[in-house]
Amino acid sequence: MQLRSQSGAPVRQRRQKARSVQSSVCEGKSVLKPMLMRLETALGSEGLTQRMVLLSKPRPPQGNDETAEQTINFVVGYSGSASSQGALDIALWMAHQTRLAKPNPVVVHVVYVVDKTKPKTIANADRILWQARCLASEWRGSLNAHLRIGQVATELSEVAKELQAEVVLVGCQSATHKLVQQLAPQIPCSVLGLPK
Repeated sequence: MQLRSQSGAPVRQRRQKARSVQSSVCEGKSVLKPMLMRLETALGSEGLTQRMVLLSKPRPPQGNDETAEQTINFVVGYSGSASSQGALDIALWMAHQTRLAKPNPVVVHVVYVVDKTKPKTIANADRILWQARCLASEWRGSLNAHLRIGQVATELSEVAKELQAEVVLVGCQSATHKLVQQLAPQIPCSVLGLPK
């Protein structure tokens, strides 16, 4: 008996196609490829990967093989907007699926960056980070909140470097978005956005 997806295509053929799409989008050894393949298959959405990967930068090998103790870190640029909530939802889903598939600990890091010249954004920081924690509590996963002051792309890149993040998720839908363009020269890992 051959399983079929909602679209009628055999599941095995869809998985093989997802794998070939993935290898052309993200090169190198990473947990990103299998995560995106599972997401694409679970949602039954062909080409989802190509719409989500805004910037492909596989992490360089760390010199030793991945071990079960090595933490897998996802970083989410979070502002409390609907698009950043969507990016957080995708990150939490990917973290949950990764926990099921790998023995490694998985942590989602929410980064809220405020401009020190705008006092209202600083006053709202606690509320916005609390909102992110509430969204994450439904997944019962590990979430760390980071408050940074400065320029968004620079601070997201710094957190990603410090944590050796596997991926950064943002609420952008296009590789031409201003934030993605600012991240491109400095981010050490791939950037995923919301699918169109």
